[in-house]
Amino acid sequence: MTKTQTVDLLKNQLPGFYSVEQVINLIEKIEDEQSTPKITFDQLRDLTQSIVDSIEREASNDNIVCYDDVEFDLDYQKRIEVTDVPINFDAIRDCVEESLTEFFSPTEEEEEEDEE
Repeated sequence: MTKTQTVDLLKNQLPGFYSVEQVINLIEKIEDEQSTPKITFDQLRDLTQSIVDSIEREASNDNIVCYDDVEFDLDYQKRIEVTDVPINFDAIRDCVEESLTEFFSPTEEEEEEDEE
């Protein structure tokens, strides 16, 4: 039941100790719960692509793999094997955070519309 439905119901049915106006005033003072943002499938796809693009940019700038810390071993056939490739998860987290912040932050146009 929504806040509006509750107020409408109380207007029609509440006899008793408190006046209808008192109850309605109390309910109207209740702050509406912040609903979780709903995004469309296209918006989700755009957000996902933005995150992927951001990570790819960081990878192409050599900021994802810690090349100085890559570990190698010489196997029994005298081949060099890569045994550890450290990943800079902080850089990946920053990419994701930046993409999410950019996606969910209102643009100047949206802020102007809200002010009106």
